[in-house]
Amino acid sequence: MAVTISEIARKANVSSATVSMVLNNKPGISMATREKVLKIVEEYGYSLPPLKKNNIKNKGKLQLAIYKKHSKVIGDTPFFQALIEGIESKARHNSYQLTFKYLSDNSNIDSIVSDIKENYIDGMILLGTEMEENDFEKFMSIDIPVLLLDSYFLNINANYVIIDNVSGVYKATKHLLEHGHRKIGYLKSSVTIQNFKERYEGYAKALFESGLTPDPAFTVDLLPTMDGAYEDMMRVLSGKLRLPTAFVADNDIIAFGAIKALKENNIKIPDDVSVVGFDDMPFCTIIEPKLTTINVDKNALGQLAVDSLIQMIDGKKRIFFKTALGVTLVQRDSVLPLK
Repeated sequence: MAVTISEIARKANVSSATVSMVLNNKPGISMATREKVLKIVEEYGYSLPPLKKNNIKNKGKLQLAIYKKHSKVIGDTPFFQALIEGIESKARHNSYQLTFKYLSDNSNIDSIVSDIKENYIDGMILLGTEMEENDFEKFMSIDIPVLLLDSYFLNINANYVIIDNVSGVYKATKHLLEHGHRKIGYLKSSVTIQNFKERYEGYAKALFESGLTPDPAFTVDLLPTMDGAYEDMMRVLSGKLRLPTAFVADNDIIAFGAIKALKENNIKIPDDVSVVGFDDMPFCTIIEPKLTTINVDKNALGQLAVDSLIQMIDGKKRIFFKTALGVTLVQRDSVLPLK
């Protein structure tokens, strides 16, 4: 059963203000306190306070269920912070109360259904970034509208809001091709999710259209964390990796870790190797050189999910649908045109 901020505060023996600061990722809270609060949130869930009486009438409750399979992709990053902010703001704008729930492989579907009934949940946004197809199948038995956000499965008729991953990496790869690159490698997550599968598809499609094929020697598997990508890239470089003239990365975090390792091995970006990321994280404009990447409007993605779920609740969408948020290429300084 989801709990409120005041209940979390009582369980953690801290003030409500402290809980609010932790949930909004504000500074000034010790790591020990932050971890204690987040542990309680993961165990019990969290419910935003009801709308004030002088607001438009509360239309009902939506639940954001965050599925963590291994927590190697979903985390406390600017991407997911902006995504959740978009969901929160759109829910409030439409006069819906929003509750949060953390789920995992060990979550029992009967318990989830019971929680939905006890809390009168009208619809669920299931953040399935780390989900596999068999993880999602059990949610098909839930008798309220369920929208899967940030993942998609060909074999399951359901309602999806996703990023246009194929188009994004296709654009990134085409950008490199247009700048004269022919030996284009791929910085690939060693943790497989549907998003990354689709991004590699876009990379391969762009190469095939140019009469090229992906070279396995230029595909580098890296953990999708900054430290993990850096450490993995350092190990790969110690084995005298034959470098392409450019890399496309599954996301900016992988790109950032790899760039750090490349620089420490005296490989200049973009003079020796060009790099293109995906997501357009805030640090893309801080690192040197500034990272060329694919921009994803994370806030808009969250708002699109809420709009779609409300249409399902209102009965305006009675068919299965897959809505893909378009993405754009942001050109910065990490790509060198070849003569």
